[in-house]
Order: sequence, then structure tokens, then C-alpha cells
Amino acid sequence: MTGPPITVSGLVAAHRCPLRYWHDLARPPAESVRYAVAKQVAAHLGDDLDPALVWEELTVVLPGIDPGARALAEAWTAACRGVRPFPFVLRDRAVRSERLGLAGQVDGVAPDLSSCAVVRATEAPAWGVTSADRVRAAAYALCLEEERGKPLEAVLLLYVPSGTVRRYLPQPRDRRAVLRAREVARRVEEGRLPPRPPDAPCGRCPYAQACAGGARSGRSILC
Repeated sequence: MTGPPITVSGLVAAHRCPLRYWHDLARPPAESVRYAVAKQVAAHLGDDLDPALVWEELTVVLPGIDPGARALAEAWTAACRGVRPFPFVLRDRAVRSERLGLAGQVDGVAPDLSSCAVVRATEAPAWGVTSADRVRAAAYALCLEEERGKPLEAVLLLYVPSGTVRRYLPQPRDRRAVLRAREVARRVEEGRLPPRPPDAPCGRCPYAQACAGGARSGRSILC
């Protein structure tokens, strides 16, 4: 693939909506407080999960963090108290696919590359894995499979707010979704912004206000 790689987070944004990806390119999003909390809780899974330690580390990771976030950290710590530690260290690990032009950082990878872990700062769905997380899991799997030389055994998704772990093996439909999102992202980068999909999750999008008032196509945003 020519050109810089598409990040996994960017790929997921393009999967959700091409306008979301376009906005992210113009204003790269900063790490949210929710994600920072989820990461610190995940780093201490096990019987010794201590909310005071989690909060102390958060004040180092995000200097000036709102003290009100401490209640969130305590609630999520309580939710994850019964979650067993992963069989490998949760440490950001760079992954890449030269073949597909993808790159990212996954939250944890097994030493033999047989599985990886993804930390989420959202509630677990009632069952299964959300569409966006299926694409996320498939993208990480494709990167690691290129490095490993064979398919992954599983992607483990930790939904920290609900203390839920879902074991997922990306399916062919998820890999197809990765290819579609990659194509959308490339078109956006070339200035060919596709229309906003009818099922775009505008209600949960941080750019909803910017797109309000009838941004029904890529052209209407760019003009």
C-alpha cells in the first residue's frame, strides 16, 4: 500500500461515518478521561485491585484531571473486581499491516501472538460484540496475523464499565467491513468525502453539532 497507514482508530471512525473520520483528521482527538480510567483499571485486574492506586496513577497520567472523575474510577474498579487478570501483560503494543496499510496500538498481546486484548471504556452490549468493536478486533487481528503468519485464536474485549470480558474471533464479515472502511478512509484522505450513511450514530458523535443543519453529503461539509 502507498501512502501513510490508516490507524485502527481511524478505520473504526470511517466505519461509523466518513464525516467522523474527516473531522478526526482535521482535529485529532485527545485521549478521553473515560479511556484513561479504563486503561488504569485494566492494568490492575486481580484481587489487589485498589481504587486509591488507580486514582493516584490517573493523576499522573492526566495532570489536572477533574476530581469528580474519582467516583468513575471507583465505580469501574468495583465493577472489575471479579475479572480475572489476562494471561499476558496489558501493555500498549504497536501493530502494523504493510499489506493493508494499517497501523495501531493494541492494549495487550500474548507472547506467542495467539491472542490480543482490547480495553473498552463503554458498557458491554447485552450480547456479543458491537459492530465497531468487531471491526476494531478484525483490524488488530489482521495486523497480528501478518506478523504471526497464521490466524489468531481470539480477541479478548474488556468492557471496563460493566466488568465484562467477551472472547471474539473475527469473522469474514468483519474482515470485509475492514476493507470497506479502509476504502472509505482513503477516499476521505483524497478529498472525495462520501455521503453520510443513513445509520450514522450522530447521537453519540462529538461532531454532531458541527454536522447539524443538513450536512447530508461530503460535498455539503467541504463547501
